[in-house]
Amino acid sequence: VLVGGGVLAGIFFSDQWNITKEELIASGNAEIYDSEEKQIGLLSAGDGNGNRKVISLEQMGKYTPDAYIAIEDKRFYEHSGVDILRTAKATLSYVLHRGSSDVGGGSTITQQLVKNITGDKDSSGIAGIMRKVKEWTKAYQVERMISKDQILELYLNILFVGGEGNIHGVELGAEYYFNKSAKDLSLAECAYMAGINSSPMSYNPFDSSKDNSEKIKNKTKTVLKKMKDLGSINEEEYNSAVTEAENGLNF
Repeated sequence: VLVGGGVLAGIFFSDQWNITKEELIASGNAEIYDSEEKQIGLLSAGDGNGNRKVISLEQMGKYTPDAYIAIEDKRFYEHSGVDILRTAKATLSYVLHRGSSDVGGGSTITQQLVKNITGDKDSSGIAGIMRKVKEWTKAYQVERMISKDQILELYLNILFVGGEGNIHGVELGAEYYFNKSAKDLSLAECAYMAGINSSPMSYNPFDSSKDNSEKIKNKTKTVLKKMKDLGSINEEEYNSAVTEAENGLNF
């Protein structure tokens, strides 16, 4: 028993269960300029998490943060890293569907941030269970280290947004899909960006092998509906954005 207890203690109190404040920093690409101050290239972010341009939450515009909260974690500002209710529902659905991969997950934005930082991907068996427990533990730690707005800002700067060249963060995502800065995105464009978060490549508007336009419209409208239900946008904003989505976003 003592030996077993020692092994468990070694597992649970090892560094793999901790996350440091130094890890909670998003570094952007290094921009390269010629002698005439014209940008001629980018060096990828040094942490191995692809290309990104780091911006502040305020520079992300009026709708971007709310769109991601609506579709990913509607109780983001209420929980302490783990949404107990959502986790319980996801666990029950997983059991009832016998582990179906089609069942929605229970991960909060904080948990997703942890996963993005650590790169842990084990999803089955004991390894999957241990990864999830470590994710919960680190999410609680993150919530004690930095503010909710800092968590959201970091998350939106490092998440994968699709495209070629391993693009991360909403700023480069906005440039890739709409040729504009995140602060200049329309409500419908923000809803699209947030909507594709679970599987960016499945909603690629530039895919010449298939037409994703209907999927894009439906997903965009789903996010808009959630934003309206949460009170993030009013009826007029909602109707205008739905019309824009129906007419086809200008990629």
